[in-house]
Amino acid sequence: MLKNIKKNPNNKKILLITDGIQYYKRQLNKYNITNYRMEIINWKDIFTFFATSNYVINDTKPNNLELIILDISTTITIQDTKFNKLITTIEEIKKIFSDKRIFFILSSKSIRETFLSKMICIQDDNIRFKPFSIIDVIDLIAITNQKERLERLQLKDHCMHTYSSIEDKIKDAIKFLRIGIKNNEATLILLDTDIDLSVFKSHLAVYNIDVDNLHNDGLLKIEYSKDWYLSFNPKNNTMNQNKVTIDNESINRKFFNLVDQVTKNEGKKGLRVFGMTDYFFENDLVDEIVDYDCRIPRKYNKPILSICVYSNKYIKQLSENQIRKLMLTHNKVGFN
Repeated sequence: MLKNIKKNPNNKKILLITDGIQYYKRQLNKYNITNYRMEIINWKDIFTFFATSNYVINDTKPNNLELIILDISTTITIQDTKFNKLITTIEEIKKIFSDKRIFFILSSKSIRETFLSKMICIQDDNIRFKPFSIIDVIDLIAITNQKERLERLQLKDHCMHTYSSIEDKIKDAIKFLRIGIKNNEATLILLDTDIDLSVFKSHLAVYNIDVDNLHNDGLLKIEYSKDWYLSFNPKNNTMNQNKVTIDNESINRKFFNLVDQVTKNEGKKGLRVFGMTDYFFENDLVDEIVDYDCRIPRKYNKPILSICVYSNKYIKQLSENQIRKLMLTHNKVGFN
């Protein structure tokens, strides 16, 4: 979803209203979000901006405005006289953009309770807390445009999705598989070790998915991520124990051999991969899995579609540089 692109006036627009313009320019301008452009406006200039940008003239609004983000200053308190003025301004913005989804960046849970109780914000999932980052921006885009998910992915896409629960991973893995069956594309599902294989198969059975038949037809292969990715390197021998490692070349050969098998020998259109990564975060292999993921091109030159599956709780542990590299090396990014 992130890449280096020229500004296009037809891109969808994200409007961020804040008192911290310089902060957000430093945080967000280093990224380009595919098909989107950020416009950052100061609170004190907001109505002048609307008037001069044709936002309110003749009750017409630009079609390319996708969502609005209101950053509420940390210095404003409920008792502050500025608070009532802020609420009035927000209500005016809501009137002007009654057909747009508006998100709020707040500084504390107490402010959130006030916004919800006073009906300033109706839905709790429209609220985010500081610090606000590029990850939050992409999350809000995903919420606003839910159809951008699994159905639009195509062979040769190298994607990254994050999840907040095991249940959500399983749900998307099954949906991903069902789309593959419909498209005559083989699916490789690589599970985290905390997902029992028999339990996962029971979830598939709910959708009348016969694992054995699909396996025999070459449409489904299920393994654990650690078994697929890890190997022992006898050259790194410490205390007579072989070091577990991620051998990039070996893994690539496994993927390419499998895609050749399913396309040339079994008549499938391509290979779909849903690969979970929790094991590597839990076993001190974070740098290794991130390095491997970032070595994969944004687009495959073979008929492979892969989703690299990360948990939100582990993504938040990565450095800003690691997150940036992951986003730049995946051509589609989705946050759940």
